[in-house]
Amino acid sequence: MNEIAEASGISRPALYLVFNSKEELFKAVYEHWVKENLADIESKIAPLKTADEKLRAAFELWAVRPFEMMLTSSEVAELLECTFGFAQDSVKQGYRSFEKLLVPILKSHTMFQTSKIKVSAEKTAHVLSSSVRGFKSTAKDPAALRSLIKDLLILVLGD
Repeated sequence: MNEIAEASGISRPALYLVFNSKEELFKAVYEHWVKENLADIESKIAPLKTADEKLRAAFELWAVRPFEMMLTSSEVAELLECTFGFAQDSVKQGYRSFEKLLVPILKSHTMFQTSKIKVSAEKTAHVLSSSVRGFKSTAKDPAALRSLIKDLLILVLGD
């Protein structure tokens, strides 16, 4: 907290007036990152034409970009993975928000335009998001993560 207060140009007691604990600060930073990242994703996928392009771009920004950052910084890894129990609700909410972003993209995909689909776009978004979350723990580098995401989208969407 001393380092954060110094970097912020405020005293430690002043920092504690805003955040009661470092856990509270950590959660606030993570939640801010999620909000900013989702806004960035929405702006970058808006001009894309197809659902496939939008999904690949969304996963690139949601999963691959942070994965690359985690490889270069243990602090970023700690923040983005939120391995501490106190941040699990924030992490779950972040993934739910990402899944909500995926739902309209999935619904626009031709697969969801037929009556043959047996899984809702909401459930598909959850499967995709959960799978990619696990991929980050097995991929050795960003290229491997991209490949896993590409293969998952092919398996799920048939493209």
